Amino acid sequence: MSELAREPGTGPLRVLLLGDPSVRPYGLERALGRAGFHLSEAAAPAAPARAEPAGPPDVALIAAEEADAGLATLLQALHAAWGGRVPLVVVLASPDREGPTRALGMGADDAMASPVHLPELCARLEARARPRARPARGCPETNGRLQEMMLDLLEAAQGRRRPDEVLDVLVERLGRLLPRWEVELLASEEPERGVRVVATTRRPASREVRLDLERYPEIAEALRTARPVAVADLQTDPLLEAMRRRWAYERTEVPVRAVTALPLTAGERVVGALVLRTGEPGARLSAVEERVVGQAADAAARVLAAERRAPAPSPGEAPAVDPLTGLPTVEALDRRIVEESERAKRYALSFTLVLLDVEDQAALNRRLGPEAGDRLLAELGRTLQREVRASDFVARYGGDEFALVLAETGPAGGRDLVRRLRQRIGVESFAGLPAGERAQLAAGIVAFPHPAVEQTSDLLVLLEAALRRGKAQSEERIGVAE
Repeated sequence: MSELAREPGTGPLRVLLLGDPSVRPYGLERALGRAGFHLSEAAAPAAPARAEPAGPPDVALIAAEEADAGLATLLQALHAAWGGRVPLVVVLASPDREGPTRALGMGADDAMASPVHLPELCARLEARARPRARPARGCPETNGRLQEMMLDLLEAAQGRRRPDEVLDVLVERLGRLLPRWEVELLASEEPERGVRVVATTRRPASREVRLDLERYPEIAEALRTARPVAVADLQTDPLLEAMRRRWAYERTEVPVRAVTALPLTAGERVVGALVLRTGEPGARLSAVEERVVGQAADAAARVLAAERRAPAPSPGEAPAVDPLTGLPTVEALDRRIVEESERAKRYALSFTLVLLDVEDQAALNRRLGPEAGDRLLAELGRTLQREVRASDFVARYGGDEFALVLAETGPAGGRDLVRRLRQRIGVESFAGLPAGERAQLAAGIVAFPHPAVEQTSDLLVLLEAALRRGKAQSEERIGVAE
């Protein structure tokens, strides 16, 4: 064992390997082992952090393709989970020289880009680990609960790299941790456009809705001052006096009684707000909940700031959003399927694809005109987006078809979702249809892993065949690739 990684009486330094194993430098584990480090590995840090009696590792080594929003969220959650006591060292597979600089700005203690010189990496791990080893501060019980909560958030977001996915999952999991509160994440835009909802626990979801800040003075105040605003009771707080008169004039019932609005800041700029609402007057966050919410707000601010800095698509690049429905395109669907399949293989998970066909769409276009058909498809797209979970994905697949990617779901779950969507559509009226007429859906379902799938393109072949099988039925009209 190398003396580099050992001090008398302390044993070898413990290194936790995190991130994407497929992008680790070749020979990394062998080099670390020969240097005398004790290695452990986790898909997310929850398992060793909760189970190892020795406590957190001496240093965490994170492998990532590049310094993107997913890495920023991971670093933020790790800092929160371990209270900043564990040095975070990042190795990037990309040779981009600016990558380590971005990683350091995201909160990494050290970072290296490809190609990585393994002896240098071992020396950096040693240098980072020893000075930072010190006892935890604060109440052990509080720190433990905070760590558990932040690791839950991290587990949900791990493996999802697109900013909107990370934000959806953060908000969804934060809502589970705070069941008394409705959670909403807002992104600020130009002053005349106000803010828009980018993620919410509200059902039906109100994502991409723009808010009139005149009706939400507590949010406007948080954005203006860049300071948290807590309203214990909307019916008595002076900040809401004008709104109470407006509610009385409009005869509006307001079920919300307490609100907390936290500004999301990146540098000197306010990029949005995290809003918590509850129907309990006087409700307050506990000290532990405040820390969890604060760390989640910091992570969300980083993701929103990174999303703003993302380069615009090149002129020849295929659009990522369908202009009619506002949903992702087939190109974005292909990328999502690849991401989900890689994640499923890595963590032994499953996911399900669903292909929905709007039946008799061609006949509707002939009968009422293509404008009516387009209105129906646009409204159906918005309905599908509202009804799925935040972790799911909806795209426009073809002229009258929609594709859904259901994370960590089997074929039975896919069938249940199709039935629920039909029930929802059966009670809604759509602008593109005459009164009393309802849209009808046929469906195809395929689950991954599947014995007939060797590459991701095989999934779409099976999915289309399942849809044809469903359309050939006279009753259920749901085909499943068995």
